[in-house]
Amino acid sequence: MKRTSKAQKRKKRNIVILFIIGFATGSISTNLVQYFFQEEVTHIYIIYSSEKASWMTSAYSDFLEYWNRKHPDEKIIVHMHPYGSSDSMISILNGEITPTIWSPASSIWMPLLNEKWKDYSKQKDDIVDIDEAVKIIFSPIVIATWEEFNKTHKIQGFSDLHDLNEEENVEVKMAHTDPRLSNSGFMSTVMALSAGSGVDTKDIEMDDLTDGDNQKWLRKFESSAIMYGKSTGFLAKYMQDGGPEKLNVAFLYENLIKDISSESEGGKVIAIYPEEGTMYSDHPFCILDADWITNKQRQVAEEFLNFLEKKRTVEDAIQYGFRPIDTSIKLDEDVFNYKDNGISYNLTVRELETPEEGEVLSRIPDIWLLCKATAYD
Repeated sequence: MKRTSKAQKRKKRNIVILFIIGFATGSISTNLVQYFFQEEVTHIYIIYSSEKASWMTSAYSDFLEYWNRKHPDEKIIVHMHPYGSSDSMISILNGEITPTIWSPASSIWMPLLNEKWKDYSKQKDDIVDIDEAVKIIFSPIVIATWEEFNKTHKIQGFSDLHDLNEEENVEVKMAHTDPRLSNSGFMSTVMALSAGSGVDTKDIEMDDLTDGDNQKWLRKFESSAIMYGKSTGFLAKYMQDGGPEKLNVAFLYENLIKDISSESEGGKVIAIYPEEGTMYSDHPFCILDADWITNKQRQVAEEFLNFLEKKRTVEDAIQYGFRPIDTSIKLDEDVFNYKDNGISYNLTVRELETPEEGEVLSRIPDIWLLCKATAYD
């Protein structure tokens, strides 16, 4: 006769306890079923940049319906959290978050995370496979301003804003996010440096960052800043709620103009597409190559990304003001409509590329710290 193991004894004891509790509360069957038939649940964790929160929330609901139809016997829980792009990178590095899928606002952050990951973890392998990143939508950086304000000042780009700051009788109240924490602020700083130096964004070198004249130009450009936020989505909401008296110029994503243009009580917010050109946020989705991710989590994550690539899901993103990378999917003229939403159907300015030097990328926040408006953080 086999001896009863300690584990078996514990299980029998737990059954008795559950029976007693169940008898007292009238829930015997529920407790016992939960005990004996605990379902295996796969959790995946998605960290994404905040400006695509509306679309991600919609995609989340649609994906769960899709999953439950296709895999009725496989239970999953999807945890989704918005983060600033740089903030999320830092949180991954210090172990604060362990995402299955990471979706910063731009591809610019993928090589940065890989570089810093190797330094922090002392591992040789990249945590992001850049070639495997899934790119579905994009949104250009634009200058957000009030239509009435622009009728007077006719802003067309970064140089115009710099020149407005030199006019004593014009009160510019400008904002962008902190480039140490957020992609839009990072990209805006790169574009400002390009405009001030006359050097194309991809060709910016360390000498351009340390040049005294370039720093002087950037300091004047930043002098009208009234705030530097952590989140581009929050900045758009602040502009919408505060009106032109609080903020009359901000650097936002095009899709956020669609969100606030017709809903702002202070008038109509419009997108200015900088004449110098603009950088695109292409929102890569990356399944991380990390030891905290199981094979099952990876399978669910892959199916989630496949779902995001479906035409219907991409068309849903268009309704939130994002442009599809797949050009065979047409834009909605009711969405990309200057009259109603302050954004243009056609992009007529050139796309600017990321600086090619890795050291330049890592030093962008430093040059901003030297030149930012000192009264505000």
